[in-house]
Amino acid sequence: MEHLLLGLLHDDTGPADAVLGSYGLTLADGRSAVVAAVGASEHTTPRHIPFTPRAKKVLQKSLRAAQRLHHTFIGPGHLLLGLLDEDEGVAVDILVRLGVDPEEAGRRVLAAIAATGATQEAPPSETTYSPPRAAITRANARTREIAGQLSQARAAKDAAIDAGDFTAATAMREREKALLAERAQIAADLQTGGETPSPSTSPE
Repeated sequence: MEHLLLGLLHDDTGPADAVLGSYGLTLADGRSAVVAAVGASEHTTPRHIPFTPRAKKVLQKSLRAAQRLHHTFIGPGHLLLGLLDEDEGVAVDILVRLGVDPEEAGRRVLAAIAATGATQEAPPSETTYSPPRAAITRANARTREIAGQLSQARAAKDAAIDAGDFTAATAMREREKALLAERAQIAADLQTGGETPSPSTSPE
């Protein structure tokens, strides 16, 4: 399954890239996380690489996701939905460690697919709000900023703890909580049509 994840990160177009990018994830991040989780093989890669049972299960779930959306193809967005629907596995563990909430990400994928105009009319139970492309662009930009600010806040918090400065550590923890809350609000706004602030006017 980790190879499917790397493939999705390698694709720089479409809803899967938009959603993974909204969490600030890059192909380099994915490769590093996969190597840390399973290691790198020194053997020559065979010409034919069979699917593992878990990978086949993900593909089956991707097919069902496409069918629910009345699609006649399986694209990167459907593959990501299938991957996120797995309760366990290396790929899901990696995404969670990198700060991705599977349920929230699934909602973002559905919204991103709808925004591309590639969906056909879905049953009422599958209907989701379709945010404008500009709103998704703003949300992705701000979420990337938040990812960088979270890294800085966490590093500063750890440094303060190491130095015994617990007042500063508490302040950085509050900053971290505020950033996480803002990221969650951005995701909620995409679902309900709320206004996502422009990155240039967002609080630092």
